[in-house]
Amino acid sequence: MIRFLPPGTLRQAVVYAAALFLMLFGLGAWIWSITAGRVDAQLTQLIEAESYAVLVAAREGGTERTVEEIARRFNQKPIIDQIALLADGDLRPLAGNMNAWPALADAPGWHTITIMREPGPSEARVLHRVLPDGSHLLYGYDLTDFLAGRKSFVVAFMGVSIPLLVTVLLLGFIIRRSLLGQIDAINETARAIVHGNLKERVPERGDNTELDLLSSTINRMLEHTEQLVGGITNVSNSIAHDLRTPLAEARTRFEGLLARWPSSDDAVKREIEAGIADIDKLIKTFNALMRLAQIETGARQSGFRAVALPDVVSETVEFYQHVAEQKGLDLTAEIPEHLGVTGDPSLIAQAVANLIDNAIKYTPRGGRVDVAVRSVDEGAAVFVNDNGPGIPDVDKPKVTTRFYRGDPARGAGGAGLGLSLVAAVAALHGGSLTLTNNHPGLRARLTLHTADQGQAA
Repeated sequence: MIRFLPPGTLRQAVVYAAALFLMLFGLGAWIWSITAGRVDAQLTQLIEAESYAVLVAAREGGTERTVEEIARRFNQKPIIDQIALLADGDLRPLAGNMNAWPALADAPGWHTITIMREPGPSEARVLHRVLPDGSHLLYGYDLTDFLAGRKSFVVAFMGVSIPLLVTVLLLGFIIRRSLLGQIDAINETARAIVHGNLKERVPERGDNTELDLLSSTINRMLEHTEQLVGGITNVSNSIAHDLRTPLAEARTRFEGLLARWPSSDDAVKREIEAGIADIDKLIKTFNALMRLAQIETGARQSGFRAVALPDVVSETVEFYQHVAEQKGLDLTAEIPEHLGVTGDPSLIAQAVANLIDNAIKYTPRGGRVDVAVRSVDEGAAVFVNDNGPGIPDVDKPKVTTRFYRGDPARGAGGAGLGLSLVAAVAALHGGSLTLTNNHPGLRARLTLHTADQGQAA
């Protein structure tokens, strides 16, 4: 299932949004510099040029000529946003369109002042010059239209940028959601393969995109892998099937020979008995391989029914109680009265027996083996804990493969199929086998679906 906005996607969306915002901000700053910035520079040049013309008139004809020049400019070019004020040395107005000298510093230069207009107060940019006769000239322009143009630019830029930002993020999210959907499909397939379903394949859309080509390549690889694994499994199953019959015949001959052999020759009889034991071990191994083949193909699911798990575990613990006592081990059980599962009772009993048998086999004399049945979120679980040598962490993922035997197990009996069978039984019942440290020893957890979960599934 596709998560709406995973944390990783959220972080990347924030990064993309920040990068896009910086790009738009840079674009806006550049446009501002070549539009509003240039207009501002042109306004400055205009004020300087026009005020300089008045300054030239003052130099040539004094105050009278300056008054005439200001009046002429306003009469010839009535500009409502133009500001001009000529004042004497005491800042009393002599000419212009302002009634009084504004409150600003006496020092000549650029100033921003507040003026009163019909709509209300507004800002104006003015240049203060001191004329040769000691009078003061204030020349500038009302910034109402200029500021309105700035505001319009900002509003227009934001009106374009915000929908663009939202659109790009939405498209990016849609594209990423589509990609995550294909990636999740690959992950789901990979998880199914890890759990043993080698027939699972990655869905292909047929649109010849890069991910679709990747899915096709993965599927071809999975088909080849399934063929290789199937070939190996078929070979081992065929060998087990073909050799089980001649081994059984050889065992029968050995038993007949043992029955007819003179009782005086004990050494030969012991050798015959050892040969029979070896053949029994081989037959047991081949039977385990055949049972594994049945489990892995799902053939045993036809016999699924409601199983009282406490009864199965109790009977198995009772069977191994004598074996534990002979080795000097304390075998305990904590089993509830009622806890049902759905499955094959004989396979569940075999899996629990393998776990208990392993625990007894590798726990030293004087140790203990604890068996418990509990209800868990996943259904029901059988715990088998011991205080033996345990299994190294590096070997835990490998011990459920066929014939794998770690260093501590090489001196013990068995063919390395016990935990493989337990893992296969767990997978057949929709559960799992988990091996962890018991400090010291091994903690084995066999999880199975409860009866309600199995029926609902």
